[in-house]
Amino acid sequence: MTDAPPARKPYENMWVLKTDDMIPNLTWWWWWWIFFIRDPERPGRTKQLMILWSTKYTNDIKVMDKKWAVKKLPTEEEGRLKFNGMTAAWWFDGKAMHDPCVLEETDFEVSHDGERGELKPILPGADYRFFGGPQKYTVNVKDRANDFHFEMTPWNDYLQKHRFNENSYTKKYSYNIMKIYGMKMTGSVDGKPVEGTAYLQRVTVNAPAPTWYWGLVHCEDGSFIDYFQPFIGPQTFRTKERIRSGLDWGDVPFSRSIHFYHKGSGREFTFRKRSVKIRHRLDGDLPVFDIYGKDREKEFHLRLRAYSRAFWRFQQPRRYLMSSILYYNEFPATVEEFSFRTLDGSIAVEKKDLGFTASNFEHSWGKLI
Repeated sequence: MTDAPPARKPYENMWVLKTDDMIPNLTWWWWWWIFFIRDPERPGRTKQLMILWSTKYTNDIKVMDKKWAVKKLPTEEEGRLKFNGMTAAWWFDGKAMHDPCVLEETDFEVSHDGERGELKPILPGADYRFFGGPQKYTVNVKDRANDFHFEMTPWNDYLQKHRFNENSYTKKYSYNIMKIYGMKMTGSVDGKPVEGTAYLQRVTVNAPAPTWYWGLVHCEDGSFIDYFQPFIGPQTFRTKERIRSGLDWGDVPFSRSIHFYHKGSGREFTFRKRSVKIRHRLDGDLPVFDIYGKDREKEFHLRLRAYSRAFWRFQQPRRYLMSSILYYNEFPATVEEFSFRTLDGSIAVEKKDLGFTASNFEHSWGKLI
């Protein structure tokens, strides 16, 4: 007789949010897609669009220069989840960054039947819906200035899996996250057909927002890379949008990880804690990140070079005599260098083995408290 698997929690479903233990000023929910769109005119790069549907338990926040306060927290009513929040998006068209291309306060309704559902912002004259299920998700970003339509379908069994994880920092502070590492994407931009790939996160944060480094790479051969390092340090006290700062030093990581799925061998490799080093520098006004991993079994190196920047500025009233400002920076990027090998010589992978690659990385600074 075997033990039954643990019961799934309701919010392990894409369309259900965790709404207990909310903390004023801190609890934050969002769904977040990024789309990598092939660019025939610039074959080494991708056009990119990010869209975020979000709400926060706060009575006073500025998103960029738009002041907002929650009018309705996520609440189940007549079989639907209803709340007030914001829809935000940026668009890199291959030449210029449109940042933001959408920033609208909206009411939301979320409905679902099993794994299929719909997140519907209610805004006359605009369609910012996210709907469907694991076999096909659809995202529309349509208004007077924008016309995007994306359809996401399975890529491979590893990438399209819906992964859910939750953790507690303390008895009070916690988070949960659902990820889809990769799906194939087809659709249209301004009526013209496009193709590429897409990545999703759905997140609940019940804690202060820290600073972090994060990035992902989609590879044509079906491989996948991401890394993550949340940290504290002098950058916690940055309050300006400029990318150069005398406070950009002295990071103290909470954790460090690299994750590499190699499609060729069907194996997943991870590096954690002291086996990971993340270094960055500025080349002109844009960053270059080097991510290193080495342990007793394997070693890894990835260099990402940004070719554009989008950022979001979140500002809440001062607390404990400290500013409460977070800059969330996202950088469309190319893979400049990549190497991975197992030290027993069984696997060696170079950049050329991955095929075409598409990437975005994040660097945040400041804090929301």
